[in-house]
Amino acid sequence: MIKKIVSILLVLVSVLSFAACGGKDNNGGNQTETPEQIKGEVYNTGNFSVLVPEEWKAFTVSDIFSDEEDAIDPDALQISKDAEDEWDLFFKPYIRIDYYGPDTSMVAPSKDWYDNVTDLAPIKTGDCTWTGFTCTSMDYPATILWTEKGSHQFQVIIWNGEDDGRISHEDADVQAILASITPAN
Repeated sequence: MIKKIVSILLVLVSVLSFAACGGKDNNGGNQTETPEQIKGEVYNTGNFSVLVPEEWKAFTVSDIFSDEEDAIDPDALQISKDAEDEWDLFFKPYIRIDYYGPDTSMVAPSKDWYDNVTDLAPIKTGDCTWTGFTCTSMDYPATILWTEKGSHQFQVIIWNGEDDGRISHEDADVQAILASITPAN
């Protein structure tokens, strides 16, 4: 009888430990979620649109070349996970997206600008294949990606985060963002 009870307890402990280990990955994301299941709102900058998942927030980028005061750059957007305001971009992980239209040539980022560079295998999301690498910039971890959609080009910098949360190009929500980036025209 004692052997039966001990066996049952061992089975229960095993089941509970497997249940406790499943569900969340080390980045706080849900392992069972796929990019297609990510919900959110589409944000249109005027030149491109992108999915902003729930629990993420979009922040416009100032157009520093414009003569107009407070002009917004329609070719750039920052999306941060768990951010409340723009100050969180200094502390929370975020993604910066830059768009290069048919009349502008994007120069692929140089690996010489970064430290600890590791090439990534091509990343396929939606109808795009992204080229890129992981690196550090001033000791801050980042992933640099770029792709072409016809005559349109995009560069994405994923500021992976550290103490106040982490994101990765492998996360379902990040892959959903990458797959959703499309020219507005």
